Amino acid sequence: MEEATCEICGRKGIRAVVFVEGAKLAVCGGCAWGKKILYFLEEDAPKGGVAEAPRARPEETEEIVEGFGKKIKNAREHMGLPVSVVAERINEKQSYLERIEREDIEPTFPVAKKLEKELRVKLIEKVSGSIAPTAQASKKFSAQTLGDLLESEKKKRD
Repeated sequence: MEEATCEICGRKGIRAVVFVEGAKLAVCGGCAWGKKILYFLEEDAPKGGVAEAPRARPEETEEIVEGFGKKIKNAREHMGLPVSVVAERINEKQSYLERIEREDIEPTFPVAKKLEKELRVKLIEKVSGSIAPTAQASKKFSAQTLGDLLESEKKKRD
C-alpha cells in the first residue's frame, strides 16, 4: 500500500491534519509547521504491520457568523449610530468598518468581540464537531496539489 501524499505540497508521508482558512487538510510535517494542528496521525504501525485508522477527535472552534456585515450594519442603524461613531468607540478606522459591513473582509476575532460588545450582536459562534481524517489521508489520490499548481505556473512563465 502506498503512502498518502500531502494535500499542500504533494510529498509522501502524512503527519498531521491541520486547519487552513476553513479547510481541514492532511499534510506532511513541513507543511504542518505554523498551522493550527487539529491532530497528529499515528507515526508507527503496530507490530502486526497494519496501521490503525486515526480516530476522530472532537474539536470546538470559533467562527465568524455568516452574514456578519448585514448584522453589524442593521445593529448600528437600529441604534442610530453612524459608522464613524462606532469606529471611534471601538478604536478602529472608519474605512475598515465600512469594508467589514460590505463583507469585503472578515473582521478579526478581537475586532468582532469589540463589535459584539458595542452593538450587542452575536458575531462569533462556537462550532463543534468531530474532525475525521480526509479520504486523501487514508489512500492515494491523483488530484493536483498547491505545489503542482505552482510548478505548472512556473513552467508557463518560462
